[in-house]
Amino acid sequence: MLTAMSLEVRKARRLRVVLVCAVMVAAVVALSCMTLMSDSAREGFGDPAAQPWESLFMSHVMIAAMTSPLLVAVLASRQVDIEHQGQGWMLSQVAGFPPGLLCRAKVAVLGPLLAVAVAVQTTLIVTAGLVAGITVPLPLGTWILYAVGLLLVDLALLCLHVLLAARVENQLVGMGVGLLGAFCGVFSLLMPPALARVLPWGYYAIVSPMGMSDGGFVPITPGYGWLAAFLVLVAVLFGTVSHRFDRTEA
Repeated sequence: MLTAMSLEVRKARRLRVVLVCAVMVAAVVALSCMTLMSDSAREGFGDPAAQPWESLFMSHVMIAAMTSPLLVAVLASRQVDIEHQGQGWMLSQVAGFPPGLLCRAKVAVLGPLLAVAVAVQTTLIVTAGLVAGITVPLPLGTWILYAVGLLLVDLALLCLHVLLAARVENQLVGMGVGLLGAFCGVFSLLMPPALARVLPWGYYAIVSPMGMSDGGFVPITPGYGWLAAFLVLVAVLFGTVSHRFDRTEA
């Protein structure tokens, strides 16, 4: 496994997946911080009733729900597509690395990269709010809880996208699913929770510790039980399918 991960790291460097993450993080930060630019927003930076941090937070939630499915789809597609070219699956299997092992190694390599991306974008957005002049006390716990939940959903979808990219040679299929996920991720924020729980991308809304009401932004309790069930289901599915890949010829 360690040898397979080492090979995947080399592939990731060649495919410049770090650059892809950096570009997406920059886009998320820029789009999330647009709410800080308006004069009306600046006037409420010192007023708790104006909810400046809550407004910035919900902007980040919406942008993350839209961009995260795309980022996961692109990373999985780039890291797997190289195996479909030049009989990569077969050559790796001959070298002692069956397809399922490669899929697990790809997730093990891309997962920490996603963790860094989530941590960096969250830190940059909070820093931007402080630099912009928000003087209301920062609800740090809310940001940390959401960052952890966002990462867990990203990792679950990464597993599913790696399996899809490995099974379907045409990577446009995976990208199309990513675009669909971006659409569903945004609208899951407006869906009833029961409907959001049915969709994998609906968990971008489920993990948010804040919601919207007629009176403004209000704290809510994320559906951690449903998230745990979703993660277990994805883990079982990924483990079962990837080990089945090991028993098939490339």
